[in-house]
Amino acid sequence: MSTHAVLEWRNGLPYSTQFDDVYFSVSPDHPQHGLAETRHVFLAHNQLHTRWQQLPSDQPSHFVIVETGFGSGLNFLAALQLWRETAPAQAHLHFVSIEIAPFTPQDLQAAHQHFPALAAVSEALCRQYRLLQPGINQLELPEYSASLTLYIGDSATVLPQLKLVADAWFLDGFAPSKNPQIWQPALFECMARCSRPNSTFATFTSAGLVKRGLQAVGFQVQKVPGYGKKREMLCGHWPAAAQDVRPPAMPKVAIIGAGIAGCSTAWFLAKLGCEVHVFDRAEQIATGASGNPKGMLYPRLNAEKPLNDQLAWRSYSFILRHYANLGLGRDAFQTCGLLQMGASPRERKRVQKVGDRYAHLGLLQSLTAEQASAQAGVRIAHDCLYFAEGAWVNPTVACAQMMRHPNIQWHPQHEIAALTAHAQGWQLTMQGGEVSQAFAAVVVCNAAEAANLIPNSGMWLNPVRGQMGMIPAQPEMASLKVILCGDGYLTPAAEGMHAMGATFAPGDSDTDIRQADHLSNLDMVSRLSPQFDTTHDAAMKHARAALRCGSPDYLPYVGPVLNLTALPQTPPLTDFAALPAPQGLYVHVAHGSKGLMTAPFCAAMLAQRLCADFGITLPALTEDTFWAGLHPQRHLFKQLGWKALVNPFDHAPSA
Repeated sequence: MSTHAVLEWRNGLPYSTQFDDVYFSVSPDHPQHGLAETRHVFLAHNQLHTRWQQLPSDQPSHFVIVETGFGSGLNFLAALQLWRETAPAQAHLHFVSIEIAPFTPQDLQAAHQHFPALAAVSEALCRQYRLLQPGINQLELPEYSASLTLYIGDSATVLPQLKLVADAWFLDGFAPSKNPQIWQPALFECMARCSRPNSTFATFTSAGLVKRGLQAVGFQVQKVPGYGKKREMLCGHWPAAAQDVRPPAMPKVAIIGAGIAGCSTAWFLAKLGCEVHVFDRAEQIATGASGNPKGMLYPRLNAEKPLNDQLAWRSYSFILRHYANLGLGRDAFQTCGLLQMGASPRERKRVQKVGDRYAHLGLLQSLTAEQASAQAGVRIAHDCLYFAEGAWVNPTVACAQMMRHPNIQWHPQHEIAALTAHAQGWQLTMQGGEVSQAFAAVVVCNAAEAANLIPNSGMWLNPVRGQMGMIPAQPEMASLKVILCGDGYLTPAAEGMHAMGATFAPGDSDTDIRQADHLSNLDMVSRLSPQFDTTHDAAMKHARAALRCGSPDYLPYVGPVLNLTALPQTPPLTDFAALPAPQGLYVHVAHGSKGLMTAPFCAAMLAQRLCADFGITLPALTEDTFWAGLHPQRHLFKQLGWKALVNPFDHAPSA
């Protein structure tokens, strides 16, 4: 991306050329001066040590910190270290930070060299600090039970959209005299709107405009001694509630379907502290399209459908970190790079448009055929898009790893015939008549069969047959280093085999293995490189056919299923707030052939939105406009004349 901070290193310290100020200070007499200042200002004056020790140890809990100005990440590292030392195991830290110009990964690592005491937390952050995009980026640090939600953008845009409940605020960033834009009424109004009773704040500055701004919106403000040469600083709290408000209990959730959508949804809900029960009619997990031995991970962009592209590139950066965090072995997940080529005139035009529009995001490069050949290790005949982080994953292994979470209970060979809402929650009726316990919420993730459980939902679900297979490794392709992708895909040889695929047959519901499909796959991959030998032994090995599930606009259905019968049929709705409240029934289906990439990202979004519906408001992964474009009933909204309600992004992401 092109919005990285432009630094000038003076005596080894990072200075912002935009604001002419240092990100942190050190003293010859005290090399850890910057870290000591962070601990004094932000950790001590938000009373974090004591507050974290008092979190419940017998149930899940969440603590949310919001920071203005991520900078070098020093405040986050110090907080993360203290969190690990003091917080109970079941607690989760959500650290939200707003940054208009983030450090490059290289600058971040260089800045952290000043603080050897933070080496372990720095390493954990730097492993995740990659592929950052404008907007919301969520980085998971599972070994610390923590998440970093990094908003990359102007605070003037981010703050009014912020939806969360904060326990503490780190008011950092450059001094008001250097960066007055951040210290505006919008910041203080956001704090008042998003603070929990007794939420605290701390800031290094004692400027009068900051003190007056905080007091004007209702904060109790104190002026206390600062650190080192800074004589004074500010801290305080949001007033307590009239009565003690206990946090709501985490909902108990049933998931129907154990493919990549169901397993991912279960994982992210369980990680947030929910008790999750997963039901599937099969004996094992991932028996449908998620059972293929290899699936390719890259964003197929078209530069013409903004919301589809937004979902693709946001998912891409998210899932590469997610699969890496699962600790999958090299036999189940590998980042080897991927070349996407345009073998036909139409595809070459698309490749050119995508490269022109999205190269600035840092996710891809446009390569000539000669450059692509050097990158691939085999001859390539056409210009390509190169995804350096392109990867493949074994979805069965990934699903199994997610299902091992201790908060997940697995119920195989349970075919669900009906869903019934009662006063105590939702109950599932099995095919044989057995009725389940009550659940606060149900998420339907069983692909095209979801329409049978939720009639009249307005979802159009189309089964799409796909067949992939393995072929013996070709000596001619032994030097292939990256995944090749066009109409089909071919992976570098592993254990004597190439993976190839996959056919795409909408409306075909058969899963028999077909020689014709095998020959079609061979034809597709033969066009990926002139070096591919079509006369080589290409016997069909380990072929597999499965059904995916698609939608008319090639976007998944993700979110609550609402009862629309009580809505007035008068003026068209323009605001989601006017819709009925969620009733505890959710859908997560229709990822088509892109589920391995988009489903985990959508699952993480859905898990946080579901918890918010039950009063546990956690930092969001997406904007409301993004959610609107994925709503399960978006086609109904349009039919009812509520086109303004479905308001996906109408522009491509900008730098």
